[in-house]
Amino acid sequence: MKTLKVLLIGAHGRTGRLIARRLHEESLPFRAMLRKSAHKSEFAAMGAEIVLGDLINDFSHAFDDITHVIYTAGSAETEGVHQERAIDRDAVMRTADYAKRRRVQQLVVVSALSAFHPQRNPLPLRHYSRMKREADEYVAQRGVPYAILRPGPLSDEPAHGAIGLASERTEHMPAVSREDVARIVVRCVTLGISDRMIAFVGGDEPIDAALEASRLERVDAAHHASRHAAPTSR
Repeated sequence: MKTLKVLLIGAHGRTGRLIARRLHEESLPFRAMLRKSAHKSEFAAMGAEIVLGDLINDFSHAFDDITHVIYTAGSAETEGVHQERAIDRDAVMRTADYAKRRRVQQLVVVSALSAFHPQRNPLPLRHYSRMKREADEYVAQRGVPYAILRPGPLSDEPAHGAIGLASERTEHMPAVSREDVARIVVRCVTLGISDRMIAFVGGDEPIDAALEASRLERVDAAHHASRHAAPTSR
């Protein structure tokens, strides 16, 4: 069995850097994928391996000897639909393909709550949200154990240590701290959460309790579906 090693894609982003710090604090070996060599020293100081790669091109080399993958890259709001398609959809899909090929044990994708209903978002967010949704759907169907996280609006406030579970029906969307998102991402790795989509906003439920509640909700939903499934002919 391979020794746990996490590939962090999007390591130099605002949320990615917090995830890197959290991985380091929990002594989880990780490899930071960076686009520019100028950013190496920050992650080398955390003991991370460094791999250079560009999400627009083939980056399958980054997956050598990797057991878990975290995808937290995202296009900037000002970069337009081409970058949204390339980073928020296509690169996520390629990540799932590479993960499948390398038999990765878990893929954690940081998506967005807006992906539930792309057309209900303000016009500037609709294409971005649609790309996120299409990427999420692809990941869920690719056959790799996955955790898709859909946080609501993000803030740079200190960690609260608590969240509120959300759904496609959620209308009240308190901002959630990026630090709390980082904690949840790493907890998904350490708890081995798989085949689950977790939507959340700012709230008052401790993170571990919320993650357990999301597991129970999934079990209840599956049980309800099986009870109401049409009988099969024999």
